[in-house]
Amino acid sequence: MDKKKKRLIYRTSILGVLAVMVLYAVYQGVNDEPETALTTLQEEAPNFSGETLTGDRFVLTDENQKKTLINFWGTWCEPCKREMPALETAYSNHKADGFNVISINLGQSNFVTQQFVKQYNLTFPVLIDQDGSIKEAYHVGKLPASFLVDEDGIIEQVHEGELSEEMLEEWIN
Repeated sequence: MDKKKKRLIYRTSILGVLAVMVLYAVYQGVNDEPETALTTLQEEAPNFSGETLTGDRFVLTDENQKKTLINFWGTWCEPCKREMPALETAYSNHKADGFNVISINLGQSNFVTQQFVKQYNLTFPVLIDQDGSIKEAYHVGKLPASFLVDEDGIIEQVHEGELSEEMLEEWIN
């Protein structure tokens, strides 16, 4: 077989594989559930409880009378890393006014999560959602995902993606 035929077979094979990959991606996009944090605004926030990294018991309904930001994240998530200083600033600046942050790590070990908390000097409560039940209750798909719950336990804001200090200030005020 000459070089031209070999090259044609090789190129055709590559194009065939690429075509199959594109068709599969389109198929997946059409048939998959959307990965999105869409717990409906103005609904009551699903209650959850757990032990924080500091050993304190956290129950969301105990936080009524406080505006509470629920933030889902993972240490591998770059936007999660970038937003942590903004979350810490908002918490530090407004906790005396009744604002709370509860940060929920998605299923990583205590050691890995503790190292992350130390690295970013986080002072707000952090839970680890080992079994994914809190993530499921809030329909979280992509990270980071944040939910602002008002003083009556009603979801006021939902955001998928990185939060900025400006956005947090707007939410809090």
